[in-house]
Amino acid sequence: MKIILILIVVISMTYIGFGILQYYIKRKKIFEDIILLCEKLCVEISFSKNTLSSIISSNVNLFSKDFKNIISTYLNYLKNNNEVLTKDFLFKKNTLLNDDEKELILNFFYNLGRLDASNQISQINDYKNKFIELKQKTNEENSKFGSLSLKLLILMGLLIGIILI
Repeated sequence: MKIILILIVVISMTYIGFGILQYYIKRKKIFEDIILLCEKLCVEISFSKNTLSSIISSNVNLFSKDFKNIISTYLNYLKNNNEVLTKDFLFKKNTLLNDDEKELILNFFYNLGRLDASNQISQINDYKNKFIELKQKTNEENSKFGSLSLKLLILMGLLIGIILI
C-alpha cells in the first residue's frame, strides 16, 4: 500500500511539474507565432497585395492552438466591423499572457491595415522587434523556471516518497 501511495505522490508531483513546464513552452510558442505572423504579413503586403483577412486566414494553420484562438477572434473582428477590439474580446480564455503583453498584441492587431503598405511594413517590423524582445524574455523564463520547476517537483515527490517510507 505504501508503494502505491509513493508512486501516486511522485507521479502527481511530476505531472504538476510538466504542467508548469508546458505553461512556459506555450508562452514562448505564442511569441514565436506572432513573430512568424509579422514576417508573413510583411512578405504578403509587399508582394501579393491581398486583403488582411485573406493573408491571415491563409496562414492560420501555421500557428499553435493558443495563437489560433487569438487569430480566429481577430478574423471575426475583421468580418464584423461593428465590434470594438478590446483585450477581453481578443484574449478570451487566454491566461498565458500578462496585461502588458496583451496590450502590446492588442495594439498590434488594432493598428493592422490602418496605414499604406510601406508605412504598415515599417510598423509591423517595429512590433516584430518588440515581440522578439518578449520572446527572448520568455526563453529565459522557460530555461530558468520551466525546467527548474519540473526538476524540483520531481525531487520533492521523491523526497515525500522517502519520508513516507
